Amino acid sequence: MFSAIIVLFLAYISYIDKMSLVLLLIVQVLVSFSYGFFDPATKGMIPQLVEEDELTKTNSKVATLRILSGIVAPLIAVSLYTAYGVTILFIINGVSFLLSGSSEMFIRYKHIAKESKEGIKGIMEDMAEGAKFIKNNEIIRKFSLYFLVVFAFIQPVFGVILPLFYRAKLNYPDTQYGILQVALFVGALLGSIAVGVFVKEDNFKKALVLGITSVVASMCIFAGVLLPGVVSAVGNDSIGYFILFSAVLFIQYTSIMFITIPLQTVIQKATPNEYMSRVFSIVGLISKGGMPLGALVYGLILGMIEIHTATMIAAAIILMISVRFLTTFRKVKEF
Repeated sequence: MFSAIIVLFLAYISYIDKMSLVLLLIVQVLVSFSYGFFDPATKGMIPQLVEEDELTKTNSKVATLRILSGIVAPLIAVSLYTAYGVTILFIINGVSFLLSGSSEMFIRYKHIAKESKEGIKGIMEDMAEGAKFIKNNEIIRKFSLYFLVVFAFIQPVFGVILPLFYRAKLNYPDTQYGILQVALFVGALLGSIAVGVFVKEDNFKKALVLGITSVVASMCIFAGVLLPGVVSAVGNDSIGYFILFSAVLFIQYTSIMFITIPLQTVIQKATPNEYMSRVFSIVGLISKGGMPLGALVYGLILGMIEIHTATMIAAAIILMISVRFLTTFRKVKEF
């Protein structure tokens, strides 16, 4: 509901032609802040709405719908923006938040409350208890630390390396970059569907090992694809290189789904209901905390070394960390 109010206010500001970049950034921060409450709560609610043996399929369906909306929504938005302007987009977005919040009021589930102090002190104590739970759970602790490091190297590839390399080293039109972005979303979409179909309750470990191995392999191949010799041999404006470039990123996005969705199910099964939301909040904070730092590091080193060199170094680090993680992961008895 908070997001609905903020976005509808933005629609009004757009209607009276008082829009500014600062206001847009403020609204983005507020909506993202609101999502920080919404996402852990919904993930923590799922185990109380479905049977335990349906968790993986349910998480897969939720992820699939989110990714699908990420593909369809921009296409609809472009058409509406071209025909009616940006104000109508803010109105539709605000109404969608309103309908979403209203529909969730009809969800019936047994909330397991936990006594806690009110105010900032109570929040800090709750988060401290969640952090203590993660520290004492070997599976969740190891995965959180793994993602903290690995995502710091992988995520900036899509936000920093990809657009920079595409603009500086390749000779494709902007429409090709749009196709490349679609390929990434489709890869994630197929990955989320495949997890729901093939990953069962008794083969989580195999799915996670497969996902990590595929992510590492695709990252190493991606680093090789960026080498100047490969680019010049295949052609920096050829259809063959574009297909190769897109296919590697497609596989990487698909592989990531084989890690994130099963891991979400593992956390839901391993965490008591009264700790669920706070654990997902902290895990999300830990796993995504390396992304801004990674982007900053990439931005600094790319001014000193070539893009393909930076990517090769990142791939080597991810390979070493993943081998070490998989070695210890196989010994975790709790799994």
